[in-house]
Amino acid sequence: MRKEYLIEKLEGFCPLDLAEDWDNCGFQVDTGKQDISRVLVALEVTGEVIDEAVELGADLIVTHHPMLFSPLRKVKADDVIGGYVCRLIRNDISVYACHTNFDKLDGGNNDYIGGLLELEDIRPFDVDNGFCRKGNTPFEVTFLEVVHKAAEAFDIEEKFFKTVGDLSKTIETIGWCSGAGTEFLEAAKREGCDLYITGDLKYHEAQMAKELGLCVLDAGHYGSEKIFVENMADMLRLELRMADLEVLESAVDINPFK
Repeated sequence: MRKEYLIEKLEGFCPLDLAEDWDNCGFQVDTGKQDISRVLVALEVTGEVIDEAVELGADLIVTHHPMLFSPLRKVKADDVIGGYVCRLIRNDISVYACHTNFDKLDGGNNDYIGGLLELEDIRPFDVDNGFCRKGNTPFEVTFLEVVHKAAEAFDIEEKFFKTVGDLSKTIETIGWCSGAGTEFLEAAKREGCDLYITGDLKYHEAQMAKELGLCVLDAGHYGSEKIFVENMADMLRLELRMADLEVLESAVDINPFK
């Protein structure tokens, strides 16, 4: 498949204009290779993901997290990011990121989480920030039962979770934002959520949630976003189902916490 056609289709369902102004979506590395036959979908670029892409013969890596976020002043092979850039170019592998545009996308990360948790009436927050969603539990359930369900749905061990609030509390309305969404804690309370799920919860934010009477499940940045791989891969396969293109899902566990 020609690169231009692939990117046209990708941006057709995940447009760049949905991205936040501070974000860096789109091409991170474009080696100039025009014919793409194999795409690897990964949460982000790491050394192991590059190894995987080389081994699989991928021409393009589609990621959620941008590899290049802060401006590079120089590219050095013995720096982490510079080393990635050098290896990717040497192996003729391009990288394209879909970050906040995929978070906000209809059917993107946040809508997908609602489906995994089997919630009903999934909808944006009434005061819509583009990211957060909320939904209702189909039957009476406790906070602890939601924790168990989330671990199963996100395919991550509960030892990586943190919780704030009474685990025996009955949960009816759940709000969430994948990745780092603690800035929306107060919004979740105003939206009538009994429980808010996100990642990267810090101490003072946890104390604020406790004072608000809001239960919080910190599923981790990785835990709440690793679902990008299967979701994006499925979207690409559906959009390009008539094309001679192989879409592969990264099998590398890039969770840095053990």
